[in-house]
Amino acid sequence: MVSEGIKGLHGVLRRIALQARSIQAVLMLGAMTMVAACGGTSDGATGTPGFQSPGAGSGSGTAILRVLNAFPTTGTGTLTVISSNSSVSSLSSNYRQLVIVGNGTSTNGATLTHRITVDYDPVSGSVLAVTDTWGTSTASQDGGFTGCALVASQNDFQLCNNTVFIDPVQRQITFNNTLLRSNNTNTYTSTLSAIKLSFTAL
Repeated sequence: MVSEGIKGLHGVLRRIALQARSIQAVLMLGAMTMVAACGGTSDGATGTPGFQSPGAGSGSGTAILRVLNAFPTTGTGTLTVISSNSSVSSLSSNYRQLVIVGNGTSTNGATLTHRITVDYDPVSGSVLAVTDTWGTSTASQDGGFTGCALVASQNDFQLCNNTVFIDPVQRQITFNNTLLRSNNTNTYTSTLSAIKLSFTAL
């Protein structure tokens, strides 16, 4: 009689254990589905991140580039980045060239467009050279021409030092008050300031 009761209890416990395993499998499947639905993949490096704003209150999704202390002063202004693309550099196929175009209003109220090019190593992120040209439009870039380089050269004697940072994986660039000047005549100057501007790779 006792043995029959034990056998019956054993059968009940066995059914409970099987049901518990089934419930556990269902819960695990549900958790995996939720992770997939939330975008739990590793494609962040290949996606196109949104522009990051360098200043509070400038609006999400808007890239801001500030040009400070430009000479002539008509080059100074706060710009909205309208394009920011990286492609193979003209210096070498081993390097990339990032071209940033921003529009805004200069300190004298005129329309202002800056075109900034950055040659860099796509593996280490090391910046080789930065140039900045500006004017009233992309077609009229006669307002000024400045630059800086990794090492001093005849054309770009101004050193970039450690003021430009590129994250080649996240595809973001930061200008930390990067001073640029024209060639040895030192006719033009400009200073770039921006935090984590995103760019796309062509």
